[in-house]
Amino acid sequence: METQLHTSILKRVGGVLLAAGLIDIAVMIYCIINRISYSSSFNIFAVLAGIFLLRGSLRAASVVRWLAVFMLAAFATLLIVWPFMQPFDLTVTQIRLAPGTFVVTTAFMVFVFGLLFWLARELGREPIQAARTSAGRKQRNMRIPAAVGVGLVAVMGVFLTFLLGGESAERAKSMAEQQIGSGYRFYVSSLNIAKNNQGTFVSGIVTAWNDKEIKNIPVRWEEH
Repeated sequence: METQLHTSILKRVGGVLLAAGLIDIAVMIYCIINRISYSSSFNIFAVLAGIFLLRGSLRAASVVRWLAVFMLAAFATLLIVWPFMQPFDLTVTQIRLAPGTFVVTTAFMVFVFGLLFWLARELGREPIQAARTSAGRKQRNMRIPAAVGVGLVAVMGVFLTFLLGGESAERAKSMAEQQIGSGYRFYVSSLNIAKNNQGTFVSGIVTAWNDKEIKNIPVRWEEH
């Protein structure tokens, strides 16, 4: 009976993951055909994980649960640090000028949070843990992926804060202002510094906004 219970949990979770992955792939194909920007690393992983779980793999269950806890912690931390990384006025302007996009993005994030929480809970249930013990597998401490998720996002947040607030960021803002003129506020949304034997090359995206519009200005230069 216990074997049947843990197997049914794995199959249920596997079916949900497989369906979610296939839907994500379909959305990606639609966006490619219609030249719509879309980025997701969830689709292939979800399909493969779903297949392994449907086959009753306890190892796959452990991996999926670990990643679910890690991503939950990382996303939660990102929500906390995001207001300190992007100007609040820019966020408000984005919501005001594109409320539909905000609603869709929020709905998607709620879905992802819900799915990750459900995965972590289902794959951490007692029948699964009992099956792992019977199979001679050690129990994993879920505080580790949670700590890794929080720590990784916190370190990245500190790094980006320093990077996007340095001299290169100020130069990027100045170049963006030269391209579109005054009357905008500027925020460096991304910055990439690459060094090779030919020199140092800096590229990035500067978000320029006012009460009426938001523009993303690409900038690039070589440092000597």
